[in-house]
Amino acid sequence: MTFFYRRPRASGAGPVRAAAGRKAGTEALAEALRALRGPFIVADLETTGLSTATCEILEFAAVRVDASGAHEREYTQVVRTRGPVPSFITRLTGITQAEVDRHGVPVVQAFSSFLDFVEDLPVFFHNASFDRRFLGAAADQTGLPFSNATHCTLALARRAWPELPSHKLEILARHVGASDPTHRALADVRTTVAVALAASARLAAA
Repeated sequence: MTFFYRRPRASGAGPVRAAAGRKAGTEALAEALRALRGPFIVADLETTGLSTATCEILEFAAVRVDASGAHEREYTQVVRTRGPVPSFITRLTGITQAEVDRHGVPVVQAFSSFLDFVEDLPVFFHNASFDRRFLGAAADQTGLPFSNATHCTLALARRAWPELPSHKLEILARHVGASDPTHRALADVRTTVAVALAASARLAAA
């Protein structure tokens, strides 16, 4: 699940701070492009809301991509949340309380399986800061550490296609000819893989 926040307008940032920010962004871009040479993981979470204090991970999904860009294998798992699935989340994702009751597993089990799947590979998320916050909360809750290098396909897309008016996943999907995201984690991961590979090709050619 990808949520976007308006970027705060810089106020009084001096040239030294601006130069440091550009250098950090350039280094992060270079690291992400190196990671996209593969193998790597693209992942997504569905959650019951925005706040890690009051909301939970509802679904994990990930795809392992090899050095040629081919999908090697996939992981998806619904979580049996402690609280009920909010109705607006069901409308958004299609994940119902009945599905959670029937197919969900405790978060410690789902998170452990997710960690086994990603191994020590770099992991890409669209709007990675959102997913990292929830994975950090899951790590605190379960005692299972998540220490993989993470990269953001939203940042990659902004560098690859600065001319686009929006870098939401559905806009990018249409731009690169990928399948539309559906707010189910695995479908969104498949779309994000296509966006990541297209952004990598665009930036490599620049």
